[in-house]
Amino acid sequence: MKKQLLLFCLNLFACVSIFGQDFIIPTKQWNVRLSAGMGFSTEIYKIAGDSVVESKLYNKIWVSYDSLVTLNYQGLLREEAKTVYYIPPGGSEGILYDFNLEVGATALVNNLFCSDILLNVIAIDTVEYFGISRKRWHMGEGGDVYEYWLEGIGSLNGPLHTKYWECIVCPVWELLCFHEDNALRYIMPYASECYQSTVGIAEKDQPNYFSVSPNPLTAGQVLTLKTNAAASSLSILNSSGQLVRRVEKINDLIIKIETDDLTPGMYFIQLTTTENKTQSKSLLIQ
Repeated sequence: MKKQLLLFCLNLFACVSIFGQDFIIPTKQWNVRLSAGMGFSTEIYKIAGDSVVESKLYNKIWVSYDSLVTLNYQGLLREEAKTVYYIPPGGSEGILYDFNLEVGATALVNNLFCSDILLNVIAIDTVEYFGISRKRWHMGEGGDVYEYWLEGIGSLNGPLHTKYWECIVCPVWELLCFHEDNALRYIMPYASECYQSTVGIAEKDQPNYFSVSPNPLTAGQVLTLKTNAAASSLSILNSSGQLVRRVEKINDLIIKIETDDLTPGMYFIQLTTTENKTQSKSLLIQ
């Protein structure tokens, strides 16, 4: 009986950890690609610090336009019963996300630019990214989807960007990457990096933990990773975020990996250092 109870508790914990993701967690980071004209840049959103407004505790959300060198205040967030409330700078509170919505429901939400934006839920399903299952809301009209929400991540336009085109026509915002605890949990389809810019904003203060060669490589070639820091583990994920190889107990600064069993396509290599720092790089196998 005790063994059955233990198994039940473990399964319950696993379900809660997969499907009960909170939105407001300081270890989260959203990289959002902003496209304007012929160029684009990357905005990085982080949660840090708190504030009390009318006896309610809020977390502050910030954006950086220069890879976290400078942070710019973007408002206040609080979460209650799977509903996220947002106060934009100089504005009043409204709903940012309601993760209780069911198919056929409508809702009025706020974003960074305006309030009372009408949403319609036309479908709900579950998707998996990097081994984590998440509930997904399809927002749309007449059977056409104009936006997706992911549980624990928010809008695929960006954390504060639900249906932003109701308020501002240009530029275009798209969620490029989402990290939690320094681990990549979402990357835009066909993207190969989490910081993109054509407007002269260089990636700063970002250490390079390892290099990959050859890249691209032909299936069957030996992949060589040269690390600049002591590594604790290495993971290789396919373009869908599924784990296909994991290496642990790494003792050398040069790591050799056989690729005979890897099919052609895009992969992502995640290296975790002994200081629990994580870096991801793309790998193309031809």
